[in-house]
Amino acid sequence: MLAVGSSAGATRASARAPTSSARSNTRRQAVVCAARRSTKTSAVTFGTTRDEGAIGRRRCVQRTTAAVWKPAARARVVAAAGKLSEMDVKTKTAVYFFLWYFFNIVFNVYNKSTLNVFPYPWLISTLQLAATSLWMLTVWATKIQPKPEVTKAFLLAVAPVAFFHTVGHVSACVSFSKMAVSFTHVIKAAEPVFSVILSGPLLGQTFAPAVWASLIPIVAGCSMAAMKEVSFNITGFQGAMISNVAMVLRNITSKKSLNDFKAIDGINLYGILGIIGLFYLAPAAYMIEGAQWSAGYAAAIAKVGEQKLWQMLFLSGIFYHLYNQVSYQALTNITPVTFSVGNALKRVAVIVASVIYFRNPVSPLNAAGSALALVGAYLYTKASEKK
Repeated sequence: MLAVGSSAGATRASARAPTSSARSNTRRQAVVCAARRSTKTSAVTFGTTRDEGAIGRRRCVQRTTAAVWKPAARARVVAAAGKLSEMDVKTKTAVYFFLWYFFNIVFNVYNKSTLNVFPYPWLISTLQLAATSLWMLTVWATKIQPKPEVTKAFLLAVAPVAFFHTVGHVSACVSFSKMAVSFTHVIKAAEPVFSVILSGPLLGQTFAPAVWASLIPIVAGCSMAAMKEVSFNITGFQGAMISNVAMVLRNITSKKSLNDFKAIDGINLYGILGIIGLFYLAPAAYMIEGAQWSAGYAAAIAKVGEQKLWQMLFLSGIFYHLYNQVSYQALTNITPVTFSVGNALKRVAVIVASVIYFRNPVSPLNAAGSALALVGAYLYTKASEKK
């Protein structure tokens, strides 16, 4: 009995205490797992039996696998987020382009409709700059748009840019008041001609032969369109050409004067140009047209009513600001060349929409000339990209 008891006690003792082999295996497991987890600062505690050692190994495998897969999973998440972000940018840009075209078409319709009943382009241009000024002052005051830091040096640099911006705007409005919207935009498509001619002496730029060649269809197309244009008016034609020159000078002056003020983004710069332009334009508009406003206002009310007239003036100003703001927002997500291509195609959309809305008669020669000028503007943009 004593022998049996001793044997049973030994068996129980053996069950309670691990063998030296088991202890050795467990130590090796701990060393291997610790080596695999060498980048971890906390150690894993294992049991002293075979079962607990197995549990420890499973824990080690699970944690080691997690450590291996976490970087890969993180990379997949980052890649997916990057693709989603890229899609968001493309979607946002597409929306901006759509709104840019839509607002521009609506502006041209309202602007021409207002000029038809109240033919005072200097006053209407002033009201449009006033709409921009009030809009930007409101978004700055409410902090919807960050307020720019305007210094004396910046104001001195931006003043000539605002002057040419204002001249380009009011002269285009004069053109719209005298001719069909479609024909004014065809003449406006000749802006690259003046850009090439003036950028050479004023900026020292040189242009490739392809750029010069692209000007030929622009000039030829404008000439063809003018030959059979029913709405042709010399004052309107001069207004469109002056607008081209002024806008080119605005761009050249901006490049020369504003290089040191790149902290001010496009939307804020546009707002500042509108506010300064309002101070330029308001007194000039009063001196040129002021004596006629009272009689013209009475005549316009007799045609469409006072409420309708104010609605047209209001919407003309609002859509003028909106299409310009959205164009700057689109520019932040694309290259200037892509923006120029978009601007050339925008003229096509505006011309087609205005012809349909106002039912302007278009002769085959006029249509061919318009198309040729617009194709030339597109070729100029693509050639400029490769210069």
